Amino acid sequence: MSFLRRLFRPTVELPATLASRAAAWRALPPVNDATPLAQARLVVVDVETSGLNPRKDRLLAVGACPVEGLRLQPGAGFETLLRQTETSARDNILIHGIGPQEQAGGVSPEDALMGFLEFARKDILVAFHAPFDQAVLDRAARETLGLRLLNPFLDLADLAPALVPEARLGHAGLDDWLAYFGLRVAQRHRAAHDAVAAGELLLILLSRARARGLTRVSALRALAERQAHTAPGGGAAGA
Repeated sequence: MSFLRRLFRPTVELPATLASRAAAWRALPPVNDATPLAQARLVVVDVETSGLNPRKDRLLAVGACPVEGLRLQPGAGFETLLRQTETSARDNILIHGIGPQEQAGGVSPEDALMGFLEFARKDILVAFHAPFDQAVLDRAARETLGLRLLNPFLDLADLAPALVPEARLGHAGLDDWLAYFGLRVAQRHRAAHDAVAAGELLLILLSRARARGLTRVSALRALAERQAHTAPGGGAAGA
């Protein structure tokens, strides 16, 4: 076996059904950056974890909501709670409100992660402080399914100040941006609700982008990347 085949060989042995689903996900086409925003499917995602260290803390919940045709579709969203073998710390539970019984009664991590990947396909994932969500989801997918998360990410923490510089919220958190635009969250720090709120913020930013002549996925990603390079310190946890 060649070095490259050993390098990319899945390290997790999956049951036949899951292996088939994983193979189908791998076969999906990658996102096309040339796609007009009006035709793109963007998946806004939020995670809840047992702590703020993406290298060691556990994924507890995932919430996601699609934006298609420049419209938020909360009724077509995704939410899953991963079953935990040990409960997260009390201080952590006070933040997200996912108690011991909920954590113990969640979906198996394999089914939860596979369900999320099938929902997300290989479309662009949008999150506030996206590097944290990306690291947590990628590690969980690798450890649970032997899959790398292949979706490109778009960081709202970079995109918002780039499109709304007059707000002077360059290093602000999600709560600050929601307050700036008068957006409300049904229940903060619940993944599905936070994803919908971030989706509403994304719609405002997409409107701003189109007003500036940014009409393609590639233009939006390039703008966020430029902002990340000119304003160091983004990408932290704490949406």
